[in-house]
Amino acid sequence: MNNIDVLGEALRVLFVGFNPSLRSEAIGHPYAGRGNHFWRLLAAAGLTPAQLAPTDSAHMLASGLGSTNLVERATASAAELSRSELRAGVPRLRDIVHHTQPRVVAYTGKGVYLAASGRSRAPWGKQDEALFPGSIDFVLPSPSGLVRMTFAEKLVWYQALAQTLAE
Repeated sequence: MNNIDVLGEALRVLFVGFNPSLRSEAIGHPYAGRGNHFWRLLAAAGLTPAQLAPTDSAHMLASGLGSTNLVERATASAAELSRSELRAGVPRLRDIVHHTQPRVVAYTGKGVYLAASGRSRAPWGKQDEALFPGSIDFVLPSPSGLVRMTFAEKLVWYQALAQTLAE
């Protein structure tokens, strides 16, 4: 675990990203990029009772939410990570999932899920088969402001995650 991870036991959702941004590393909180929509998406989807700021990340736990990354090393862009570096993060992720026992492992980006799973394709949303027994895998659009999806298009999938939790 590093200072960016937000982990607790029996999580409803464990969000998994590629790796921390340089800003997240600097302030010690996940999804801290100025254009990142993560916190806004959580609130708009009803996953948190109010919009949190990155510096409020410890409050995620009160909603049963946690956060980690495949790779602990911070970079300016996930493109700086090699495929082997991403795959090397899977055993650590497996340990975190085993410890936190989330109902859902939500990958914040299709690329994150593909890197973790070793698969070449995956749909958005709930996956047919989980990478780790006992949890549901769910693929979300990246909350990054650099992604060419509108906030509304991303929100559809975060709302679908909330619906999956309600089932």
